[in-house]
Amino acid sequence: MKGYENDVMCIGPTAMDLVVALDSFPHPDQISLAAWSREFCGGSSANVAVGLARLGVYSGLLSKVGRDREGVMLLNRLILEGVDIRFVEIGSKTSRAIVLLTKSGEKTIIADTQGILTSQTHLPLDALEQVRALYVGECYFSVAEEALRQASARGIMSILRLKNVHFAPGFDVTRIISGADYVLMNEKTSDAFPYKMDDLPGNIIITRGEGGCAFPARDIMIEGARVTPVDTTGAGDAFCAGFISSLLSGTSLVKALHFANIAAALSTTTYGAMDSMPTRREVESAL
Repeated sequence: MKGYENDVMCIGPTAMDLVVALDSFPHPDQISLAAWSREFCGGSSANVAVGLARLGVYSGLLSKVGRDREGVMLLNRLILEGVDIRFVEIGSKTSRAIVLLTKSGEKTIIADTQGILTSQTHLPLDALEQVRALYVGECYFSVAEEALRQASARGIMSILRLKNVHFAPGFDVTRIISGADYVLMNEKTSDAFPYKMDDLPGNIIITRGEGGCAFPARDIMIEGARVTPVDTTGAGDAFCAGFISSLLSGTSLVKALHFANIAAALSTTTYGAMDSMPTRREVESAL
């Protein structure tokens, strides 16, 4: 019998994505004609939860959706994927994101804040009971800090996904970095980081898209996998899911990063963030 209700609890947004395919990103005051547009289920933390489930990891989601068509679609999809939705709060409106996608697979994402957890009251005390790991995605600073504090108090491994939205004035982002076991950020976030890496805890992993990933504090560099990308929207989410699932299986850090790299690369070959999360069989076949 499994000793944990969920292997991983994921905290952060669930959203409905509107993907608009373009030849190139539009300039100001320019009308661009879309090749196509389509709705996809998404939200970065929901994607990670689905990615974990597809990799054979029991995952739960602490998030928000609305009492609307999109909320029903997302909840049904999460249930279908095997994600525990007991801690998904039903609110007034589901978060939406517009994803502008070019032919080369590059994207720009514009997201509203309807689905972002804004208060520590959104953290049920029993959400972290009987879990092995915590994943913290986009949420308000106070929520992230409290979630990481609770994980540390329970001896739960914690993974923080750091993005540019965390660099708001007045927030000492080093506080939440030091509270996590691993901090994942992409290269653009790293370049915009307002602190020197040498002054930070040695727990930061940088993803570099087709360039692979790096763990600077341990001098680890993993080359990227070669694929032909069509949509990179869910690549970071797939990386997180792959990394966490590998760590929980007891593999080495280098092997976990390599597995995560492959998962991220495979995700870029399919449209839609949640749709693109690979299965364990797909990742292992590509190793």
